[in-house]
Amino acid sequence: MIEGYNKREPTSLRFLMRVIAARIRLQGFLIFDYQSRMDEFYRDMGGWLKSGAVKSRETVVEGLEQAPDAFLGLFEGANVGKMLVKL
Repeated sequence: MIEGYNKREPTSLRFLMRVIAARIRLQGFLIFDYQSRMDEFYRDMGGWLKSGAVKSRETVVEGLEQAPDAFLGLFEGANVGKMLVKL
């Protein structure tokens, strides 16, 4: 959805009839919905990262001169995981 921030037209729901026919339930969430479980998350995720069960992925762009393009790429989905600029 980040890509849609800069679009002039709203996102179209092309497959809305399929969603209705299949009785699919769509529900968004915000991180604050799970604020009460943050301690549990940090405990579990810390162990998973340490054991290698969960690995982070990131896009690394070389050089400060590439920073503007890297920033703009965030809005186009040009990155996987974090977008980093290596100086």
